Amino acid sequence: MRGMKEMTYQHSESTRIVLRSLVRVICPPEAAPIADDIVAHMALTIGASPAVLQKLIGTGLTTYDLGALPRYGKRARSLSDAQAEAYYVSWEHGLTPLHVQFARAINQLMSLSCYEQPLMMEAVGFRPGPWIDEVRAKRLRVFAADVARQEAQVLAPDPLRPSKPEAR
Repeated sequence: MRGMKEMTYQHSESTRIVLRSLVRVICPPEAAPIADDIVAHMALTIGASPAVLQKLIGTGLTTYDLGALPRYGKRARSLSDAQAEAYYVSWEHGLTPLHVQFARAINQLMSLSCYEQPLMMEAVGFRPGPWIDEVRAKRLRVFAADVARQEAQVLAPDPLRPSKPEAR
């Protein structure tokens, strides 16, 4: 389509590194082996956002990363586990509402990406397949007559457009 832009968002190398460092802070320890998958899933989610939001997230992550320098003498991506946790908490309860909202947004995006991973779904016992099958079967049973009536109505000849007589 004309005017449609293909979604081509990709994390910058710096953004990817900062997000990967946040996996150990935001996600449960079981998520460590799939940190790259979580970060990749976040790219898909962020890529579905408007371009201005994509830029703001990148800028926010850069600010977060560099903001650790005055307090710890190193970037957020390089902090020890305890320091990384304390630093993230300082953003969760931030100096400004902007800090708080940014930390909350990253937490939500990362948590969604974390629990979308099959390993994490299994870890928490989330198996939607059997439930979906059960509900589908029940709905087909309960609404079978309605479905048949609607199908007949859709396939019936249009009463406002009589069919043409067949050529002889």
